[in-house]
Parts: sequence; structure tokens; C-alpha cells
Amino acid sequence: MRCVLIRPLNKSTYYDPEIQEPLGLEYLASILKQSANDILILDSALDNLNDIKLARRTVSFEPDLIGFSITTIDDIDSVLSIYSECRKLLSEKKIKWIAGGNLTTIDASTVKKLLSPDFFLVRYEGEIAVQELVSEWRGEKGSQLTSKQIIDGRVIEDLDSLPFPERPYYQYLKTYGWAFNIQGSRGCCSSCKYCASSGMRNKTNKSWRGRTTVNIVGELLYLHERYNADTFNFVDEDFLGPPAKATVRARSFSLEVRKHNLDISFGIQVRPNSLSEEIIDYLVKSGLKYVFMGIESDDQGDLKKWGRLYCEETWKWIDLLQSKEVEDNAGTLLFHPDCTLQSIRRFSTKLIKYQLFNYRTAINRMDAMPGSYFHKEYLSSHKNSDHLEGIFSLPFNDNKIDSFYSDINKALEPIGSTSMHAICSLPTAQTNRKISELDESQYHRLKELIRLCDNQVSKCFLLILTSYENNANSEKLIEELANENLIYSKDIADQLIAEGFVRSPEMLYKAIHHEG
Repeated sequence: MRCVLIRPLNKSTYYDPEIQEPLGLEYLASILKQSANDILILDSALDNLNDIKLARRTVSFEPDLIGFSITTIDDIDSVLSIYSECRKLLSEKKIKWIAGGNLTTIDASTVKKLLSPDFFLVRYEGEIAVQELVSEWRGEKGSQLTSKQIIDGRVIEDLDSLPFPERPYYQYLKTYGWAFNIQGSRGCCSSCKYCASSGMRNKTNKSWRGRTTVNIVGELLYLHERYNADTFNFVDEDFLGPPAKATVRARSFSLEVRKHNLDISFGIQVRPNSLSEEIIDYLVKSGLKYVFMGIESDDQGDLKKWGRLYCEETWKWIDLLQSKEVEDNAGTLLFHPDCTLQSIRRFSTKLIKYQLFNYRTAINRMDAMPGSYFHKEYLSSHKNSDHLEGIFSLPFNDNKIDSFYSDINKALEPIGSTSMHAICSLPTAQTNRKISELDESQYHRLKELIRLCDNQVSKCFLLILTSYENNANSEKLIEELANENLIYSKDIADQLIAEGFVRSPEMLYKAIHHEG
């Protein structure tokens, strides 16, 4: 069979400069190629194709199967547009349609309602299910999955058994100095009540499964030898896995990297209670340059309500990582149903002290994610919530926080795109700085621009917070800060462009003017 696998255009109004390769589709392509299928991967953003052009490229491949990876509800319009154009161009030709991805997994009923009945929906891990569907459509004996529209994919227990993913966008990554994505594990050890990860597990799925470090480093070595890749981004939700085994895993990974004399840089996502001085030392020796750490709150009571473990040494780990020149970014939830002005003041002050306060941390709010405990709890306890689809914000218990959050967003929105662009440029600048003196210089220049953005965000945030604490909030203050941030945002954007950190200046300028 000839198969086209598509990542559609996410039509969110939120400016996001961080475009990564479609690793899920790349894994699926490598699996299907084992059965001698002809595969084409198309990515709307990376291929720079609008819906119509992408549909025409799809049809020109003469496919028998077209599959979509749907990440969020903002992908749906693009999927419908591509599907409609393909159907028009295909005329009477009958082909197979599949939709998978995060949204299909956690909210299949909504996807089923929005898409044509032509689509088979694959939840959870799709590699085995899609293989079996293709075999069935080719007339081979096996499972009979086509008897139902929503199919639960089977878990791959041994992740080492997966072939390495296809890399059709390697030239794109190399041209722009971006990291190659690596998946060293699947799942997460935590069961946070606000997170959709629990909804991505079927009944037989373990919470976390890891590839062996030999297999992971084998892929790093393969990518280094074939594509001269030396910068990697681990997309694992939980790089180290169970805390009890984290030291062994970190040591094994570090020794394996050094055994092959791999001079690499990489970034990870991690939970603070998985870390130790020994683990950080192992990872830094093997090339760790960037960490995204889920902190969420500085209040033990909040974390307990959310199903999170509290880690007393969180700030110690931040200090230690920063002392070793590892860039840190934090997942935080300043705004949540139980937050108060006092809790916001305390947590934001601490984040500013540790240089972790930026536009993203200033506006991040706890949402009800489809598939999460809080999403199910809210819908079951509110009889008139049937109209709510996809992600929605959980209400604040303190009415004053509503207007405070709204004013924070109004004041900071003009600087949002510029700040996010600078932050998203940092991992690549950090991991590439070893290549040349020019990269080292650019890295420090970017750090300075990020510092300027963060200082501006912090200043505005604390001014508005103080005005609310003193019951002196005013529309005039918010308007003045918004206008100041628009000017500031344009100035920093000009400097980012001049330094070569912006691939598409027109898109950044458009986002700034839209927000301003």
C-alpha cells in the first residue's frame, strides 16, 4: 500500500516558534516500511504547505491510505480542509483514512463527531494497530479491526524492538541547527490530576516504559554517523523514570555515551524528585545542556491536591544545574483554582530570584485537559457543562483573581511573542555554543535579550500585583503597561532578527502587531 502520513497545520492564534519534527509519524513510517509499504510524510509547517497545496501533494503520491496525527483541537480545521480537497481531487477513488495522535487518544468522541465517518480512529500507541489495519486491507489474515471505528492500539512493551524512526527532515534540522528529537521512554511515573497523560494510557499500559540505554545511545550513534548530528532533544515526559532506578539509568546512559566518545549536547524533561547530585553530575558529563523541570508550585498543600510529590530540594537542584551552566526552564502554575494574591506573590518572587520567571510562567494557568482527572471531575459535577469541548480553564475560587489574571494578560500580551521566540531559541543556542566562537557569542547575546524580556515581564507583573494588593488597580495602568510593552517588544524583536535568531521576521512582526 502507498501511505501518506500527515501532520496538519495547527491553527491556534497563539504564536509558537518552536517547530519540531513529527516523531510519532516518523516512528509509524519506519514500522510500515518493514512491510514494504511506500511512505510519504508531509508536515504542514516544515514543508511550508497550506492545506490546499498539501492535499495536492498528497494526491499526487497516489495513496491508498491517508493518515493524520491530531495533537489538539486546533488541528481539526486543517484536517477537514485537507480531507475535503483530497476527496475532490481523488474523485471516485476509494482510499482508507486514519486519524491518531494525542487528541484522538484522550477525546476520541469529539474527534469522531468532527471528522467524516470515513475515518478509523486509533487511540493510544498506533504502531501495531496501523500495521494490522494495513495487513487487513491488503487481504492478509490477522485481526479484524475494521469492524469498529475507534480502535485501541496495543502497547509496545519492549521499546527496543521498534526500528529507529525515519528522518525525512534531517536537512531542515541541520540547516537551522535544531536538535534531533529522541524518545527514550514512553509515559510518566506521576499521575498529576491536571495532566492528560493518564488519559493516554489504556488499561494494560504501564505508566512508564524505557528503552535500554544501549538502544538509546545506539540511535544517537547512528544519527551522528549518518547525519553528523550532535544536538538532541529528549521528548520524554519523564527522562529518568522511577526515582528508585534513576541513578542507575543516569549512570548507565552516561557511561554508554562516553564509551562511544560521543561529543553531544542534549536537553531533557525531568521531575525534581528524580534528581540528585550524582545524577546531575553523570548527565552533565555526558552532555546535558538544557532541562525543563516540572515545579508547578512551591506549596506542599497544592501539590498534594494535584497528586504531585513534594521535593524539598527542588531549589537546590536549580542552583546546582545553573552552577554547571545547564539552562533551566520550569513548568509552573501560578494561576490555579485555589491561588491567592499572597500565594502568587510568594511563588513569583521565588521564581524571579532563580531567574525562572518569564512570559510563559507569568500567564500559565491550570486548565482542564481532556483525559485528566480534573477534566472528568469538573464535567461530572457541573450538569450544564455539556457544551464544553477540548481544553477549558478551571475557575478561580477567589473572584479577584479573575480580573487580576485578565489584566496581567492584557498588559503582557504585546511582549508575549517576542519573549516566547527568545525563550524557544535558547535550547538550540545553548547546545550549539560548543561549535564555534560565533555560536558562543550569539548564545550570550541571546541570554542578554532574554534577561531584558524577563526583567520587563517581572516589572509589569509586580506593578499590577502591588496595585491589586493595595486595591488600586486601574485600567489606565494596564493600558500604559501594554503600550510600553508593545514598544519594548518591537525593539527586542529587531535585535533578535539582527542577531539571526528569527527565521521568519514577518511572522514575528505579525504576531506582535496582532497582540498589540
